Amino acid sequence: MDRRAIALVAVGIALVAASARAQSQQRVLAPTVFATRDLPANAITTFTTTCRPGFVATSAGVTKRAAGATLLAVVPVGARAYRFRFGNPVTNDRQRVTVAVACRKIAGAAGAKYRLKLKPPKPAQVTAPAGKSAAASLACPSGTVPAGAGADLDPNRQKSAQAYRGGLRLSIRRETSTLSRFSFSVQNTGSQPRTVVFYGGCVTLARAPGAPRERLHVEVTTFSVDVRPGSRAFTRRCRRGWFSLAAGFALPGKLIQADGAAAVGSGGRWSVSSDAVAPARANLQLVCARLAP
Repeated sequence: MDRRAIALVAVGIALVAASARAQSQQRVLAPTVFATRDLPANAITTFTTTCRPGFVATSAGVTKRAAGATLLAVVPVGARAYRFRFGNPVTNDRQRVTVAVACRKIAGAAGAKYRLKLKPPKPAQVTAPAGKSAAASLACPSGTVPAGAGADLDPNRQKSAQAYRGGLRLSIRRETSTLSRFSFSVQNTGSQPRTVVFYGGCVTLARAPGAPRERLHVEVTTFSVDVRPGSRAFTRRCRRGWFSLAAGFALPGKLIQADGAAAVGSGGRWSVSSDAVAPARANLQLVCARLAP
């Protein structure tokens, strides 16, 4: 892994004003909810994975892919859950997939004074022409920063248990963020135009009346990795005292795929595969945060 990284840091991010008197750093609980599901052959399988009450779901992703199956959608559902939809073609055997949802909550007595709050922007719908790519972006509302993103690659087909013969020749090439907006791109290698819907979740810090003022500090780090033929897994951790909000990626070429990207605890996990003959460089992104004066 290339150790060079580019980091964008927002100190305070204008979510709340600084305190005149320094406050102790608040502890944030950062569990990950994992779910494993069977994917029958020739079927579309839909399920929702939910955080416990009091937690917010800042992002979600795949941690163990199902060979031959297609991730059709990973979409936020309210503030505590993500909905996943997979298609397993008739030519494939039954598979198993594992997904993860990043759940975050301010701990202890501080939780009565502060809480993380999600504000989703309006989804972006784009049409990728046959054999071409399409891009989209989502801006976060003022006073918030990007957390997790999602996409629906087949929004016109929602139901579970439908027959699925495959053939959805779409892949997400970019799912990244800055300190103010999300950026997406999708590649369509099929012979027909396809519509895709992108989602984003923007996070802010809510404070009870009279509570000392704290800040949500956010850091977006992009690092470059070597992707060789086959499949490789990568991990990255936030700095000590920080917790992860989301994991993103930007991929070169049509032959490189992101099989999984998820924020887990205080870091991120990615699985990237390549059918190319020569090594290539991909960019992986980790969004980290902490509460402090």
